[in-house]
Amino acid sequence: MEKDGLVFAHITEYMRKVRREKDSQLGELERRARNEKYPIAEPETADLLEILCMMKQPKNILEIGTCIGFSSLLMLSAAPNAKITTIERNPVMIPPARENFKKFNAEERITMLEGDAVDILKTLPNDSYDLIFLDAAKGQYPTFYKECQRLLQKNGVIITDNVLFNGMVATGIPDIRRNKTIINRLDEFLNTLEQDTDMKTVILPISDGVTVSYRTDRS
Repeated sequence: MEKDGLVFAHITEYMRKVRREKDSQLGELERRARNEKYPIAEPETADLLEILCMMKQPKNILEIGTCIGFSSLLMLSAAPNAKITTIERNPVMIPPARENFKKFNAEERITMLEGDAVDILKTLPNDSYDLIFLDAAKGQYPTFYKECQRLLQKNGVIITDNVLFNGMVATGIPDIRRNKTIINRLDEFLNTLEQDTDMKTVILPISDGVTVSYRTDRS
C-alpha cells in the first residue's frame, strides 16, 4: 500500500472523513484557504493546536509564520483572553492576513510583525510567551529554537509543524537535492529538542510531523 511518507493515505482519508468541520466564520475561512491552496496548518495539526489552546488557555502567544491568519484566529477562538504576536515575512500573505484580522475584529488582540523572524525574534523580551507556534521556514528551525528557548516561560509550550518533511527526515533521503539542507536542519532541530533537558518533547506522526514541547525548568 502506498504511503504518503508519513501516514497511510487511507488513514488520513478516514480521519478527514469523520472530522467535524467548523460551521462558523472560522470554518468558512479554513475551507476557503484550503480550496485556494494557502499553506495553512493541515486539519490534524489545526485541531491539535486548537485543543491545546483550549486546555492551556495561554495569555501570550507567539506565532512564527502567519500565512493568511487562520492559525492566529483559531488560537484566539480557543483562548479568547490571549494576546497574540505573529510574524510574517512573505509580502503576498500580509494583506490577506490583515484583512482577515479586521473581518474577525481581532486587530486589538493580534499584533502582526512584518519581516524576517530571524531578526524580529531577537528584539522580543525574555520570558514573554506561554505558548509558541512555529510554522515557518523549515531550514531556520534550529535558529528559531535558540530564540524560543529564551522567550518561553516556565510551563510554556512550543508546538512545531512540518518537522518530518514528508518522512524524509527519518530516512535522510531527499526527494530533490536542494531539500537535503532542510532535512539536515530539521534533523538537527529534532535532536536538539530531544536532548534539551529543560524541555519534554513528543514527536507526533500526524500531518507532516508535529512536536509538542513543554518547558519545566524556569522559576
